[in-house]
Amino acid sequence: MAAILIIEDEPDQRELLTKVLERDGHHVTCAANGWEGLLALDARNIDLVVLDLMMPGMDGATFLGVLRNDSRRRNLPVLVVTALREEGLVLRARQIGVQEVLRKTHYTPIDLSEAVRVHLNQDKETSAGPDAAYHN
Repeated sequence: MAAILIIEDEPDQRELLTKVLERDGHHVTCAANGWEGLLALDARNIDLVVLDLMMPGMDGATFLGVLRNDSRRRNLPVLVVTALREEGLVLRARQIGVQEVLRKTHYTPIDLSEAVRVHLNQDKETSAGPDAAYHN
């Protein structure tokens, strides 16, 4: 299956995300903030990132800015899992290259599994060639 990087500062949330994704057969690497996430990206081949936005050190928005300015990783799929409830959040997240936003209080493990499956498949379709479909 896929190699997934979880960047989340809350240990309980990291554990929950890890359990769901490992149950689905994915290989999971965890980081507690954006700095640790960048180090993990340098150390491993990652297929998808699950990212919190509010973290100490380097927050999720700053991490995304660095990621999207890196020519090697700018197309890496990113799913945001956040407690933020701002209505403009989804629009801003999509503008900086996030594939999907899941709110911590509203998503289920099934929602997470489905979002990961969809966006990993879209990444494969995108890399399949110019005729491949990609829906953002």
